[in-house]
Amino acid sequence: MTSQYGTTRVPSGEIVLPFSRPPPALGVASAARSTLVTTSIQSLRKHGFYDRYARHLSNDQRDALLTAVAGTWLPMDLAFAHYAACGALDLTLAEQTAIAMEVGDRVNGTFLGSMLRMAKTVGVSPWSALGQSAKLYERLFCGGGIAVSKKGPKDARVDLIGNPLCTIDYFRVGVRGVYEVALQLFCQRVSTFELTARATSHSMSIRIAWV
Repeated sequence: MTSQYGTTRVPSGEIVLPFSRPPPALGVASAARSTLVTTSIQSLRKHGFYDRYARHLSNDQRDALLTAVAGTWLPMDLAFAHYAACGALDLTLAEQTAIAMEVGDRVNGTFLGSMLRMAKTVGVSPWSALGQSAKLYERLFCGGGIAVSKKGPKDARVDLIGNPLCTIDYFRVGVRGVYEVALQLFCQRVSTFELTARATSHSMSIRIAWV
């Protein structure tokens, strides 16, 4: 099925977490949580990339992003401008992943705290954390959705649809980083990679495996 945000990706295999509504009803993300952007800018400063980043923004965009109040909703055009400017830095995959994991750790402190408590519970596995994906997504975006399917005993696929940021490589690496931060609490090693053949301008899929 196609829509204004690309091809609808229906999970296959055993569904661990279905989309919260039928994909056409999820719409397109119209806003992102400001904390996602403000913490990302903090990490860019920490790593010495801020000045280069700022040159890829208009004055109005830069002013709006720097004065954003934590915990509010940012219009998607501003979030898109931020991630496009990050992408224009042409950082290495290692640099992008390091920043993504820092941002994931800060933004999802409460979420990761609950993951840590779950990790201390006998019998809890990465599947338990993956089952919380929709709660995490809905904290960060207004519109779009996420689903998780089981491809093997320690092998999952995450499908994210209805989000314009999926067109930006930097954002997609960030999604992988968030999952690596969360799931490493439950296992010895986590690996993620993008299923590029399934990507559209408004959707992405990643495969996650662990030992």
